[in-house]
Amino acid sequence: MLKMFTLNNRVDQQLSDTAGTVVFHVTDENGDSRKIFADTYLDENQVPQGVTASNKRELPLVEGLFRLEIGESTTLDFTLYNKTFSRKQDKTANQIAHDEVMKMQEKNYLLSKAGKIFKFNKKKTDEVD
Repeated sequence: MLKMFTLNNRVDQQLSDTAGTVVFHVTDENGDSRKIFADTYLDENQVPQGVTASNKRELPLVEGLFRLEIGESTTLDFTLYNKTFSRKQDKTANQIAHDEVMKMQEKNYLLSKAGKIFKFNKKKTDEVD
């Protein structure tokens, strides 16, 4: 799904020395206006350095909007994102990856440095050296 968004306005608010919020006012390719909410990470000068979506499904959009200037447009292809992450699921890619690793650990699988998955079997031995 290919979507185009134009950034009409951006409202930043500082919540603490290291955190803030941002509201992106956008118009899509159909002329529909909407607000996109996000949380920001601030550096030592309280300048936003990173962003995460309040609604996890909007993560690719928020990351794209964060880099735009007012009046600029961006086109995003949500196809791969939608295939990978269910609309019913409110988890980020990192949360999903973490869940998968935890499942592997429960099944005693280990990931080698080369990225291959090995089954880990503990052998009990009664031998004494």
